[in-house]
Amino acid sequence: MTLKLWPLLPLLFSPLSSGFSDNGPGQDPFADDPFASDPFETDPFVTEPAAESSNHQSRIALKSYYQDNQLRISHPFNPGEVKFADALTLVSLDATLESQWHNQWKTRARVYQRYLQENISGNNQDSSDSHLLEGLVQWQSNNRDLVIELGRSKPQWSSGYSYDIANMLQPQRTLPYIDQDNALQSKGWDMVSGQYFSGPWSYAGYLVASDSRYLDADTEAVLRLGYQQDDAFSLLLHKIDGQDLSFGATYSSLLSDAVTFRAEWTRHSYRQIEPLQVNSWQTKDKSNYQRFVVGSTYTADSGWSLTGEYFYNGHGAGKKEWKNLTTDAKAAAERIRQNQSSDPATDYNNAFAGLAFMGQGWLRERYLSVMFMSAESDNLWQLRLSSQISLDDDSQLHRFELLKSFTDNLSARLQWQVFNGCELCEYGLNPSKNNIRLTASWLF
Repeated sequence: MTLKLWPLLPLLFSPLSSGFSDNGPGQDPFADDPFASDPFETDPFVTEPAAESSNHQSRIALKSYYQDNQLRISHPFNPGEVKFADALTLVSLDATLESQWHNQWKTRARVYQRYLQENISGNNQDSSDSHLLEGLVQWQSNNRDLVIELGRSKPQWSSGYSYDIANMLQPQRTLPYIDQDNALQSKGWDMVSGQYFSGPWSYAGYLVASDSRYLDADTEAVLRLGYQQDDAFSLLLHKIDGQDLSFGATYSSLLSDAVTFRAEWTRHSYRQIEPLQVNSWQTKDKSNYQRFVVGSTYTADSGWSLTGEYFYNGHGAGKKEWKNLTTDAKAAAERIRQNQSSDPATDYNNAFAGLAFMGQGWLRERYLSVMFMSAESDNLWQLRLSSQISLDDDSQLHRFELLKSFTDNLSARLQWQVFNGCELCEYGLNPSKNNIRLTASWLF
């Protein structure tokens, strides 16, 4: 398949002049899943204090992948109108520029542009878009104990392996490793923030223009108290317009030279599920919805590691809710396909509400995640195997990854994902039975 590079040319010559769009491409409601471990999450510009009065640094990441999907013959919620992609091709350019003046002022801009081609039933559909992921001005005091930022950024407070629930400002779908090449998950919020550091303690406040997928709100705010030494913990207070205060807490510790431990907890007064076209299936109506994650990693002297996590999600569908939604969506779609619907409007609402719900992630209440990572070989090969199990219906997502570094700047990854489960189980409802992707990444 030919990869078209022309949509990237304007960004190469003028990375900050493109128009920015918040509308992602594609027809597949499962195509843009966020991932737990963003490859661009680590700030490459964090360095020791510089002696010069000013300096400028930049980074450009060029990525391309091709993915082949083995689709399920028919989806129980799809009356036939939704077409899922058999294959996906992506080329993206991710450019970051950071400048610092007099060791106190700093600016950072990160622009992302992508070209996506989807093959749907033999027909290619092309799209391209541009996004400003970050754009901020930062001031820090001479001794660097006070930092103030204004602009677009995305703070990360979770140390999660598969579940990043402590990132209170990210109400988004999260299915680990589904699409870790989607840099749009790094898009920040417009905000003003301040941080103060005193020894192992840190204090921070954030006032944010709300972009909640769950509530109609203009602003939200977060206060964070943090401590980091041998152990690390934090307390988060989150307030969004029209809602009671939400809470979060994190704890992590190095139990031994080989074992790390972490736990996270959140409590919200509102449910993190996007409004659907029908709500009669919902039976949970309470004043608090809690999440809890506990996990540990063992790293052997030879370099391989094993990670396990348990996740409880109080926002997810209980047994009765799940049965109501899936049964109604399947029956409605079947009546439409068979031209036997006496109320097409209601049946379409039920069917597409089921599809919309499946696109939100973390649908059930209890999960188990395990991940094995080999040590990197002498010739820079590495193997990663991971699984996520929905304990409520025993459906599973399995992922195989083979990683290869050719140089410091060039790497590749081969991944294979398998979705197992009964027809109306969480991972059994994914449009793909399995998919395979080959990715190449260049850093400049």
